[in-house]
Amino acid sequence: MVRVTSSDEAATVVRFATCHEIPFTVRGGGYSTSGASTTHGGLVLDLCRLRDVHVDPYSRVLTVQGGALWEDVDIAAAQYKLAVVGSTLNQIGAAGATLGGGYGWLTGQYGLAIDNLLWARMILADGSIVIASEEQYPDLFWAIRGAGQSFGVAVELGFRAHKQDHHVFAGTLLFTADKLHAIVNFANQFETITDGKQGFWFGLTMLPSMAQCSILVVVFYNGPQAAAQRFFSPILSLESVMDRTQMLPYDSLNGILNSVDILACRGSLSRVDIKYPADMSVIVPRKSLRGSNVTLPLDVDFVLSIYDEFNSVLRDYPQTRESRLLFELLPNIQLAKVPNDATAFASRGPYYNVSTLFEWSGAYLDHRIRSRQKSLMDRIGTRGGIARQPNYNMSKHGTGLYANYAGMLPGEVNFFIHCR
Repeated sequence: MVRVTSSDEAATVVRFATCHEIPFTVRGGGYSTSGASTTHGGLVLDLCRLRDVHVDPYSRVLTVQGGALWEDVDIAAAQYKLAVVGSTLNQIGAAGATLGGGYGWLTGQYGLAIDNLLWARMILADGSIVIASEEQYPDLFWAIRGAGQSFGVAVELGFRAHKQDHHVFAGTLLFTADKLHAIVNFANQFETITDGKQGFWFGLTMLPSMAQCSILVVVFYNGPQAAAQRFFSPILSLESVMDRTQMLPYDSLNGILNSVDILACRGSLSRVDIKYPADMSVIVPRKSLRGSNVTLPLDVDFVLSIYDEFNSVLRDYPQTRESRLLFELLPNIQLAKVPNDATAFASRGPYYNVSTLFEWSGAYLDHRIRSRQKSLMDRIGTRGGIARQPNYNMSKHGTGLYANYAGMLPGEVNFFIHCR
């Protein structure tokens, strides 16, 4: 592992690996379920010490180093009452999440993170450093917006920021399974009532104290509490097991779904070095992320069958009880305004992401858990996704697959080069 402190040092590592035909991977946020931020028999180029964020409040442009987390970006922008379209988790790497596309709570208003990317400082395979933008290296700039993990090391990014001078209404709620019907009914109305300032996620999880899955709901409204409560009244009026909705500063929003175990392993996210538990009895679970897509309206019976299948997996394998499945409804009006061929991100259709994050311990369960997970997500895509639509056209509507959910969590770059 080489933990660099500058772009020039990173370029030296790239040149060395290229010239000696050494495979290497780049570690951004280090939040990976596939092992993408490590390698066997090669080098890890670790960017965790490149976490500076510079804000120009007059031009509303943020310059973000390649090792920065979204938390770093959110906090820096908030000092000037600004916000950047970023991930829905603040504990992951900003660069990797962006290069895969970058959905965020502000996507409904401003599009994806790549739609707000102005330029990127990239290290190419020969160790040269270039700035890719619409004006310079436009073919490279096209490629890194959606498939950027394969074209170079992003050591610095320039983002367009947006005014965010008020708090937002957001948080999580937990419901018993009998509320799922009403929650799906609200989801089916979402795209007809949203004006782009809202987000609505719902899904499945199992608390340690419960014998079956509960319904997890995440709400977001970029505006005053009274308006938010009116918008979400069909949900807020349901009897909940837990209600953690409140008015929040935007720079706190992206922490509401953070994984506790990741925070424990890192210690404080404001520190540069990662701190691992001294007590090895603290075992970080094995994880696997997969994605699919759905279109609205959702068939209630179909969603109930997904509940039964997911609940069955968690009951058959109690070690997976910390797993979750989420239907992620973020308004796609702004996203769809950009043609599918304008960037390498080819998933700008009338559908919504679905994600599953499975957690367990014990390598002996790897194949069984991943097989059940794949089967579940394939079923969601086949019966609920865009491919079932009679007028589906991939060139027009896109692939329906979010690259950051394709077996690798955002925040990672997997980059192997060999001499030609």
